[in-house]
Amino acid sequence: MAKSIKQRRLGIAALMATACGLTTGAIPVPASAGLCASTTDRTLTLNTGNSSSGFGTGNFGTVHLGLDTTTHVATVTVDLAGGFLIINTGFPGSFGFADALGGGLTIGNFSSAAYSGSLSHATNDLHFDGFGYVNDAGATAGPSAGDAGVENVVSFDVSKGTNITDVNQLLNLANPAGGDGPAYFIVDAINNNTSGPGAGKTGLLAVSGGGTPNTPVPEPASLALLGTALVGFVLIQRRRDPVQMKARAA
Repeated sequence: MAKSIKQRRLGIAALMATACGLTTGAIPVPASAGLCASTTDRTLTLNTGNSSSGFGTGNFGTVHLGLDTTTHVATVTVDLAGGFLIINTGFPGSFGFADALGGGLTIGNFSSAAYSGSLSHATNDLHFDGFGYVNDAGATAGPSAGDAGVENVVSFDVSKGTNITDVNQLLNLANPAGGDGPAYFIVDAINNNTSGPGAGKTGLLAVSGGGTPNTPVPEPASLALLGTALVGFVLIQRRRDPVQMKARAA
């Protein structure tokens, strides 16, 4: 019996989902992450400042997470917008995030010697004002504003044996959320610009919740399989067109 149009479309959708690693049994990704979001390479935009900073909203830089699938080490690179620098003003660390692995992460190998130390707890008890509580903090010892060695780009490694298989495991929302809402990633910063919102002030920057937390980057293998699925869909449609035309003519 010939398959209905609906059945064909469902079959294509299932193939596309398989290509994107979204089938049952795959490591879950945020519902808003979008089709074919890579699990090994992800870029997030720091888009919100906590209310006390006066930074407001905008593009304050990026957080890139890349995973080495052989070593299971994730490298996090924070790259702030011009005029912003990464500091430590007394929060648990210069960086804050929540993991889905129950804590116990190894956080280190900072790109600058000015940043060191980390915390990784089983529960979300590390408070970052305005954005809530997370369980991981990087650079518990970091420079203050005006210190030598302050950077606007800092990278560090995150690992937990062979448990990290997906960078989404490091992108849980802060819980409980703070007054400015939950966040996926938080950075302690100073705005050294001489004009604009929050100029000259310190505060927190975050990848805020409530929307797509990242820019998905499709994996090559997923793209190839997705392309195969789309080609198959086109071929099915072409085969059906003559049949439809004859039926209409009759």
